[in-house]
Amino acid sequence: YITNNLRLSAMTFTVDVRGSLSAPTTAFVYPYGSSYFNYQCSRYNLTNDENGTDSEDEKEHLSESDIVIDLKYIKSLEAKDWKDQDHYRVLGIPNLRVKASTKDVKKAYKYMVLKCHPDKSQGNTKVDEEAFTCIQKAYEQLCTIDGKRAYDSVDPIFDNEVPNVTEHNKQNFYKIFGPVIEKNAQWSMSRNVPSLGSESENIDHVNDFYNFWYDFKSWREYSYLDEEERDKAEHKEERRYLDKLNKQERTRRKKEEMTRIRQLVDNCYACDPRIKAFNEDRKKRKLEAKLAKQEAYRQEQEALRLQKEEEERIRQEQEQKRLQEEKEKAEAEKKERQKQNKLLKAERKKVRDCVKNNQYFCKSEDNVVKAMENMEVLLQGLAIDDLKKLNSVNKNVGDFSKLYQSYMTTHLEALETKTKENLIKAKQSQEQHKDQSISADKFSVQDIALLVKAVKMFPPGTVNRWNTIADYLNQHSAICKSYVSKDIIQKVKNLQSREGDDLKSKVNEQAFDNFEKSQKQWYQRRVRGNSSIVTMI
Repeated sequence: YITNNLRLSAMTFTVDVRGSLSAPTTAFVYPYGSSYFNYQCSRYNLTNDENGTDSEDEKEHLSESDIVIDLKYIKSLEAKDWKDQDHYRVLGIPNLRVKASTKDVKKAYKYMVLKCHPDKSQGNTKVDEEAFTCIQKAYEQLCTIDGKRAYDSVDPIFDNEVPNVTEHNKQNFYKIFGPVIEKNAQWSMSRNVPSLGSESENIDHVNDFYNFWYDFKSWREYSYLDEEERDKAEHKEERRYLDKLNKQERTRRKKEEMTRIRQLVDNCYACDPRIKAFNEDRKKRKLEAKLAKQEAYRQEQEALRLQKEEEERIRQEQEQKRLQEEKEKAEAEKKERQKQNKLLKAERKKVRDCVKNNQYFCKSEDNVVKAMENMEVLLQGLAIDDLKKLNSVNKNVGDFSKLYQSYMTTHLEALETKTKENLIKAKQSQEQHKDQSISADKFSVQDIALLVKAVKMFPPGTVNRWNTIADYLNQHSAICKSYVSKDIIQKVKNLQSREGDDLKSKVNEQAFDNFEKSQKQWYQRRVRGNSSIVTMI
């Protein structure tokens, strides 16, 4: 049992609820209603119906004093021509026109019915009935949103003219294009249409203006001008065909209208002095930026040039310093060499004098010359330390003699060994040249001709070229069958050298001799053949 005490107007009620409460559930509540819908339209700058008519159509702007009854015009109308009539003028609201709401139309219609009803007529009843019929037709067309929109789209007093791009229009831009833009703004599906503005507008406002008009969305449509009446069709197929024709014509007129709007915006853009000023300012800023960039580049290049010059100066200074150091070092080394040579000459002179004083350590005079030659060779080969060592014991002839003889023996043995090595190398070189001459002699005149032919047959780039040429010569040569790539390369080098010119001429002469010999043999065979034929005859 759950008991709730509710206090209301100083009275107490006790409510006994039997049972239990159900578990809570989640329910989605969707906003709905005309007020919420109009709020969202105003929030997102939209219209409150898909046909482009906004909430202003529900407001009332008209008072009875604003209704103008043109009886002369109304009585001159005929009901059959109702589509060609000015419905706003018929209802007495020619000044409101597209700004008139449905409430204004209804109020004007009621007023016109009271004033122009045929029952109140005192004159020509037929004319009054025709006029009243036109009033009814005008009301039927304008009382609905779709009908009013269809008629407003083709309002006969609306000027569709687009100002051209002329010098006069450029000079009077705001005076000429301002009213035209304002009149055409009534076709916009968006409520907030940017105005043309003035010279003081900034670039953002101008860009927003042209962005809006280049993306202009118009609610203007042309169903009122349909030439084919769908209601007169006899069957479904005919109605579909008439709908198709009307749709094509509406699409064509809509395309022309959008082309007209685009032409209006293009002409406005071409005549707008603000665009010219903005472009000049943009070019000026672009030029300034370009000049600033060029100046920055020039300064950067100048800095790089100065840096390179500084680096080059430092490099030259370092190079000069290095050359100076090398020069000083070379001079120091030269002085040191001169000093060493001077010391070396002095030490050699001492050794030479000591040996000379001891008769070159020879027992007989016949060996003096040979001993002198050996001494000079030894002195040229000994280092300064060895010479100093000899001179240090020159006072003791025995020690000097032993040391001198030991140096002489060692030096002569080394000289003999070196001489033997040179002889062996010379002999090997001689044998190698002999082998080369022998391999070169292997080539006969016929083989040289085959070699020249093979070199042409197997040009550079051939895989294993020299081995291939050697195989070719071994296969076709009648004299030698043992050519290798080494022989081929050596012979080709000889042929390419100056010595090869004689070989080439010799080959050419041999080839000519062979040709001449073959021609003689052919001629002799032919002569013998002719003589045998004559004998037989």
